[in-house]
Amino acid sequence: MGVRGIISFLFRRSLEIAVVVALIGLFPRLPPFVNIKEPFRVAPLLPFEGKLALKESFGDVEILHKGEFVGPESFAELGGELYTTIHGGDIVKLSGNHITPITKFGKPCKGLYEEAICGRPLGIDVDKNGYLYAADAYYGLFKVDIKTGGKEQIVSPLQEINGKTPKLFNSVAVASNGDIYWSDSSSDFKLENGIYVLLADPSGRLIRYDAKTKQNTVLIDNIHFANGVSLSDDEEFILIAETARSRIHRYYLKGPKKGTHDIFIDGLPGVPDNITPDGKGGFLVPLIFGIDSQYPALYQTAGPLPWIRKLVARFMAITEYLIDTLNQAYPTEFGFKCVHFIGHFASIPLALQNPRMTILRLNKNGEIIDSIHSLNRKIQAISEAYIFHDMLYLGSPFNDYIGRIPLSKVGWDNLKVEKIKKAPPTATVSETNTPEPVKRSETIKTTQKPTISKSTQAPTTTAKPPASTTQKSTTSKPTEPSSTAKPPTTKTSAPTTAKLPTTTTSAPTTAKLPTTTTKAPTAKPPTPSAGTSQINTTAKPVGTTDTKTTISPKSSQTSTKNTESSRTTDKSDPPNRETSQKSPSQSSSQQQQRVKQFD
Repeated sequence: MGVRGIISFLFRRSLEIAVVVALIGLFPRLPPFVNIKEPFRVAPLLPFEGKLALKESFGDVEILHKGEFVGPESFAELGGELYTTIHGGDIVKLSGNHITPITKFGKPCKGLYEEAICGRPLGIDVDKNGYLYAADAYYGLFKVDIKTGGKEQIVSPLQEINGKTPKLFNSVAVASNGDIYWSDSSSDFKLENGIYVLLADPSGRLIRYDAKTKQNTVLIDNIHFANGVSLSDDEEFILIAETARSRIHRYYLKGPKKGTHDIFIDGLPGVPDNITPDGKGGFLVPLIFGIDSQYPALYQTAGPLPWIRKLVARFMAITEYLIDTLNQAYPTEFGFKCVHFIGHFASIPLALQNPRMTILRLNKNGEIIDSIHSLNRKIQAISEAYIFHDMLYLGSPFNDYIGRIPLSKVGWDNLKVEKIKKAPPTATVSETNTPEPVKRSETIKTTQKPTISKSTQAPTTTAKPPASTTQKSTTSKPTEPSSTAKPPTTKTSAPTTAKLPTTTTSAPTTAKLPTTTTKAPTAKPPTPSAGTSQINTTAKPVGTTDTKTTISPKSSQTSTKNTESSRTTDKSDPPNRETSQKSPSQSSSQQQQRVKQFD
């Protein structure tokens, strides 16, 4: 084949390719079924000079949890503990070298290629009450209780907002009044088709969820891949990163510009991702992929030419469609992985990316006040820079580790955080001191010290009546007198009385003692209630120095068991049932006769 043959061959092949390209580009109703018509241009890149001068800052970076998970995208601090989101749908707590799962979104899946089933939490934040809020790319916006792992869906991916459903939940920021600001990266594509978002016309949004009305309001529309959000320290405005255009928007929440928005910073030398406060009124912005003259962003280069972007998007979509159709007929794990790979950000090999990684520090006016860089691929693709105590933690949606470096090593030791601002929610447990239940069927027996009165007759020992209580029945145990003979015990049953009259009993006196008349206190019996037995009033046996009437209400259960009462009396004057039931006049007459006999 001569030179003419080679030229002819190349011409024919080029013509065939041109025909195929024309068909793909011009033929209607081919995937992806979205608008790719709007040309765009990005601002010129900021020069690497002054505060943006290149210098290696990550020589002492540590690599943590290597190979233990993939994709620690974002961080949040709660109660002195650090939390992060990872592939597989999990939020985990990092305690030193320990990894503790907190909650999971989605369903069990076979691998990362099924992330639409697993769930993929991206941005997280906490509120003043200690609850964690997470944006899962596929399942929506959630409120999480880190103590129990319970979660509540706040915004569903099926919920229509201004005529469009959110497809890619990304970042979240919680205000002091409970309102939630979050980003919907695209209304056209999900995360597994993220590259299509860069090629298509913008459809991202900044949305506010009103905690009182439970309504969502679109603050900024048509953002080209809406990404990280962050509130200013005084909540005067909120920032949102526009990843595809390498710039950041500012939306005013207070002041004379309230309800308007402008460009906070433009011409960033890379792709901005999450935005975090620096604790001094400013912000930290990592550029997940660096952009410069040697490593341009091809989708930005093709920005003014929408037909080229459409051609690339259609070629990818048709390839994905063919593989997916074949995989539906003959399903294989390799086929599912290929379908997931095409159009996903993971299909961009890091080896082909810019080796430079940059983190910017911006003030409240959108000015760069410092920058730190990694220039040797030691650490790459950083999506978030988060200050935790005296360390700077570095997350990434692609890496299988977390980077960490002391703030002092990058010259940011003045950003050290000593105080924990937000504590986890504490469960309010009301402790009730419950008294021990009283066993009504049990009677506690107490023995009192006997009282001995001197007289010419045999000594008499009398047990002091026990004090009555409403909870427990106390029965005095009979004691033996000092004589060798045992005193007789008389069993008496409780008399039944509808209403007990007021009783006054004069106490008898013993021999060779002055006559003593003691009136028993008048006791008004309480009205018997349900479950309460009638009142027992028993006159004290003769031979004691005083007389006391005891009135004690008892439960029906106790009174049944205590129908036998013990009484200790003098041997020469045993008590009988008739004496215990005499009227007051008979008792007084008997007393006078006894006194006359002694005289």
